[in-house]
Amino acid sequence: MSQQQLAAFLSELNLLEQKVNNLVSGENVNTNVASEALQNLTRFVSENAPSLPAYELRRAHGEIMKLKTRILEIEEKTRRQGKFKFTRTNKEKPQVTSLLTECPGEKISLATERPSRGLLPTLINLTNETITIDSMESSSKDIWLDNLEKSTIIIKGIPSALHMTNLRDCKIIGGPVLTSVFLEDCFHSIFVVGCQQMRIHKSKECDFYLHICSRVIVEDCFACRFAPYNREYCEKAEEFSRANLELSVNHWNCIDDFNWLSVEQSPNWSILPEDKRIKL
Repeated sequence: MSQQQLAAFLSELNLLEQKVNNLVSGENVNTNVASEALQNLTRFVSENAPSLPAYELRRAHGEIMKLKTRILEIEEKTRRQGKFKFTRTNKEKPQVTSLLTECPGEKISLATERPSRGLLPTLINLTNETITIDSMESSSKDIWLDNLEKSTIIIKGIPSALHMTNLRDCKIIGGPVLTSVFLEDCFHSIFVVGCQQMRIHKSKECDFYLHICSRVIVEDCFACRFAPYNREYCEKAEEFSRANLELSVNHWNCIDDFNWLSVEQSPNWSILPEDKRIKL
């Protein structure tokens, strides 16, 4: 890259960085708009990475990480103030049996408070279970699955948002989610879902069958594989329409890896071969 080209790059980089900084400043930050601007910044750096001096690439990567962290902090703060928040006026544990349809002969682990966040998981501490969350109880609600192992969870209806943390050898099967799906610390699991946005953090050896209208964001992930949503069920067309997801538009293979700024394919994710895909 010549000095003239480098100067042009740095000028454009500064404009893109300033745009993101402006979007995350002040009150009432729109994190969706800020994330889109950050994705544009990340792509711009990725496209120019092969010809950039090493020190400029490191500086750009550092700035992207700081901006991404800022957006995540704002989202976490907003989430704490959202639907998961509850008061301590009632000391009794919630009754999960009214929320879930339990399979015959199986036990459900009661949800408990996570003090550091003030959140209430929908399901927590399950092993070797198969559970269906009924559509009447899931629709327009935030669902949080935490610390599950070797379990299958079927989510009916249209949740408002879906959060999944600390899942091991699980299978999560759902329809559309009205807004976003967030995963963290998941291992060797299968996820079948439709959504507007998806963020995957610190997860390994997971397969995703997605219908999504934006780019997927991954960070600190390894051996994740992606395929198009392939589940067929009677209410599919109606539910996807109600969730504002067009069945003809699917960006399941558009992945932004925040740990990989090269224009070459990230080694942290791949397309799931057709002969390896499960049938639903």
